[in-house]
Amino acid sequence: MISYFNGNFVPAGEIHISPDDRGFLLADGIYEVVRFYRGVPFRLEQHRRRLEAGAAALRFERCEFPEFEPVMQRLVEENRLGDEESSTVYFQVTRGVAARSHAFPPAGTAATVYAAARPFVRLQNEIDDGVAAVTVRDDRWSRCDIKSIALLPNTLAHQAAREQGAVEAIFLRDGLVQEGSHSNVLCVKNGVAHTAPLTGSVLPGITRQVVLALCRDEGIPVREEDVPDSLFRDADEIAIVGTTVEVTPVVELDGKPVGAGEPGPLVRVMQERFFAQTGVRAGNLP
Repeated sequence: MISYFNGNFVPAGEIHISPDDRGFLLADGIYEVVRFYRGVPFRLEQHRRRLEAGAAALRFERCEFPEFEPVMQRLVEENRLGDEESSTVYFQVTRGVAARSHAFPPAGTAATVYAAARPFVRLQNEIDDGVAAVTVRDDRWSRCDIKSIALLPNTLAHQAAREQGAVEAIFLRDGLVQEGSHSNVLCVKNGVAHTAPLTGSVLPGITRQVVLALCRDEGIPVREEDVPDSLFRDADEIAIVGTTVEVTPVVELDGKPVGAGEPGPLVRVMQERFFAQTGVRAGNLP
């Protein structure tokens, strides 16, 4: 596969990351993952803006990435992924290479920019039938709104979910639902969609933004406000949303059925409207 590294398109095996890179040493970096549907990027501009906002929040010396779109497009072309139903491009920026220190490196230190593309295979059975999720205590830092590469708490939570036969771990902080280890989350109660507000504990998800807009267009009331654990557990429907999970129903939470234990009607509407936006029909959905 051809990847991108600091201005060059090269075979992935020829890329060498310095052991003094701050991403390697300190997780001092940010990233984005963009979904391509048959070679067409989904909400690419929003992803770039979020990357640049993250760079500014972390006080990177460089906070603009005009190469974001052309690099992604070329990687899809170079790797002949344009005919694939779905692919992803990963784009990562770190503060660069410098002697290890908690202090920022000297002015003028170049950022390290890396990107790679690969085919993506949707787990259609999860889209169709729903998945199990578990809740976990949220022990992450207070700036989860930044898409940082420091993902160890997410990794541990996700692994705990997998070991319990679930596909997602949903973080609870002070009795309130936040988000999943690799997704945003929403629930439906009495015809109203509920999701956590955008705070430091929640990533401003691109798919979340799209799905909430589609709900409003369909006349589904949306409340972006605190979601108590009690409301969440009593929900009629739950869904996780994100670049790789798209709109996936949650039919079991902590070993108990959600609603009727099968994907509900409003989540089905969200799925249908979302996949209409991507231009790719999903499995058994109309």
